[in-house]
Amino acid sequence: MTDQVIYDRGYRKYDGPRTGPSGARRAVYKDGLRRVLGLGRKARYKIFPWVLITIAFIAAAVFIGIHWAIGDIAESLGEGVPSYGGLFDFYSAIALLFIAFSGPQLIIPDRTKGVLSVYFSRPLTVDGYLTSKLNSFVTLVGAFYIVPQILLHLGLALIADGGFVPYLSANLDILWKVPVTALAFVALHGALIFPLSATISRTGIAAAAFLGILTAGSGIAARVAEASFAGARWASLLALDQHPRIIRDRLFGDTVDYPAEIAGFEWWVSIVVIAVLAAIGGVFVRQRYRRLA
Repeated sequence: MTDQVIYDRGYRKYDGPRTGPSGARRAVYKDGLRRVLGLGRKARYKIFPWVLITIAFIAAAVFIGIHWAIGDIAESLGEGVPSYGGLFDFYSAIALLFIAFSGPQLIIPDRTKGVLSVYFSRPLTVDGYLTSKLNSFVTLVGAFYIVPQILLHLGLALIADGGFVPYLSANLDILWKVPVTALAFVALHGALIFPLSATISRTGIAAAAFLGILTAGSGIAARVAEASFAGARWASLLALDQHPRIIRDRLFGDTVDYPAEIAGFEWWVSIVVIAVLAAIGGVFVRQRYRRLA
């Protein structure tokens, strides 16, 4: 029988600053940003998010270059070159992939790796944890929508015939229209991806379910809404991905008649749908994690 040996690992009590609940929430928030962007992780975790971000910035530069090459903003818009409203259509396709990746990455690994008990020990509560994760999501996805719009806005101001400052002064409404439209997209997509990620334990399956609901689900809902039976028009509201676009068209000018509009629903109905989905999704995720705590 061998003699037992005690090793001194040099344990020292933590004597740094104690930041309390706010510090814990900030740490979870920063960890969410780093996890999605792959910072501090292996290269393979950085490829997908940064490829999408690079595409977004390159696209903004390309659109500015097209406007500049035509030489007149009004003429380029007349020829169909995307401006603020059209840019949301282009970026929403890229953003869907980014959201399908980032949403599950934010909350699924913590649950499947069994570290929630560590997070939910004091001073961090379930509400504090989920709020921090939501803030990370809003920051990343909101920036994905808004930053290219800022670049486009500044680029158009630089090439405007009237000059940089006059163009900015004449388009002050962009300062609230762009954030409001981005909020509609973020709220709708967040209301779907968070409940899915809170229920499904595999990031790939959660991402696939999210994309399926917004693509195939919206197409099916639009077709059902065209049927002749009583109440079919209400199915148009289940074409979920179109509600932020209806709000965008209301702010930047109508471009497409979506099924909900064809069925006779006003634009404010889309706001109600997004708000209801966000509320239901928030309550569901909160209750789910309170049971896991």
